[in-house]
Amino acid sequence: MNAITALLHTDFGNPDGLYDHNLENYFLDQKYWEDIIEKATYYVIGRKGTGKSAIYNWISNRQREKGIIVSNLSFKSFPFEKLLRLSDDDFSRPNQYQSIWKNIILSEFAKQIVIDQNSKITNGFKELKDFVDHKYGRNLRDLHTQITQHTRKTEFGLQFQGIGPKSELQIAKTYDDGLNNISEINERLEQLIFEIVGVNQRTYIIQFDQLDDNYTQYVDNHKYFESLISLFKVVYSLNSQLLGINKKTKVVAYLRSDIFNQFSSHDPDSAKFDFHTHNLNWAIINKQDWYNPPLLQLINIRIESSIKELQGKGSFNYIFNRNFIKLYENHNQIDPFRYVVHRTFHRPRDIVQFCIKIKKEAQDSNKLDYTTIKSAEKEYSMWLIDELKNEISPVISATDTLFAFLRSLGTRTFSNQEFQSKFLDARNKNINKSPQALLRYLYSLGIIQNINFSDQRTEFFSIIRNERSNYEPRLKSVLHSGLFKGLHTFYK
Repeated sequence: MNAITALLHTDFGNPDGLYDHNLENYFLDQKYWEDIIEKATYYVIGRKGTGKSAIYNWISNRQREKGIIVSNLSFKSFPFEKLLRLSDDDFSRPNQYQSIWKNIILSEFAKQIVIDQNSKITNGFKELKDFVDHKYGRNLRDLHTQITQHTRKTEFGLQFQGIGPKSELQIAKTYDDGLNNISEINERLEQLIFEIVGVNQRTYIIQFDQLDDNYTQYVDNHKYFESLISLFKVVYSLNSQLLGINKKTKVVAYLRSDIFNQFSSHDPDSAKFDFHTHNLNWAIINKQDWYNPPLLQLINIRIESSIKELQGKGSFNYIFNRNFIKLYENHNQIDPFRYVVHRTFHRPRDIVQFCIKIKKEAQDSNKLDYTTIKSAEKEYSMWLIDELKNEISPVISATDTLFAFLRSLGTRTFSNQEFQSKFLDARNKNINKSPQALLRYLYSLGIIQNINFSDQRTEFFSIIRNERSNYEPRLKSVLHSGLFKGLHTFYK
């Protein structure tokens, strides 16, 4: 099979793992089950596009083969505005949302236990089943949304519209309007659930994803961060208790690293989360990292899933033959995979999107050479700018002005002073940041990177390679190369 035929027959998949229905055919497993489910991992953290949702779905899809129950709680259409009004005044900031989050998690565990056909029928189980039946009836979907919609803040605290679990020794106080106190419900639920999972030793997993879908609306809202910190603290507390009762039952939260890294500025106590965090990082940093890196494996497995005869033959390099597709960077011939990676943020989503653009261009032109890659790069670059616009717009509404200004910087390096002069000369008044604040912000997105020239080599410093790094004003900077073609297409 020739290269262009192989390319056109490859299913590169959906760049968004959450909606990739063929994910099982080419998912690159990097010991995720062992590292996330079997270890004391409570949080999966990574940049946008690093595969959090793909892992979330892949773990859920293991239910049948593992004989377990997994609940995937999606927050794409979750009423966060309502949740932010459900603070519990018994807790100080930023812990005031722990009661509502705890109720969501415990109610989900209760549902899992009740629908589990292998649950042992005990008195505790019967009480838990009565609770689920009375509270939700047959509608057991999207409990996290139902709970939020039916909870009210009253002078007696957070109250849920419905019947709470009761025991002979502890009867939840029911008010005339039919509301039950959330804290009292939580106390009894926790007691019942811990008792049952300790006896049956079954595996129940609850996963939280798309918590960042509301971030663009609440980027400057302290309550939003406090609600997420409250969730993470509840996850930490419940998982820590479950470790001593049933190590196979747990809660896992997935979140973007740029949001997670801001927790410390709202609550120093959040540093304890790090020990239980699995960080997703695909960055190729050192020379040795270029030898069969995970990003290359990810593309190879997608090609080989479509074309069996290419298995084990270095399928990407077979299709994108260096000697035939002669690509150059800084006047030197460069390997096609390196060329592609240098124009990405080292994320699976970028690599997949670039390959999809190349396939489309090859299909339209019926050829595969360096001009095909260059044409596809233009389309990819415009896509990358759109991705960034979506991320930037809540912070800087004048995104067109910003990218027009970035185009004026060109492809050459610039100093801190040069950036400031150019910014002020352009009179970018509708960009609501000072030049220094803008530089730091652009660096935090990977749009610019620091560069250091020495006699022996050129060093790049970027958030892409090190998420904890910060902009260094004493070094020169340069725009990310993946933006060049898009900027010159959009902003002429």
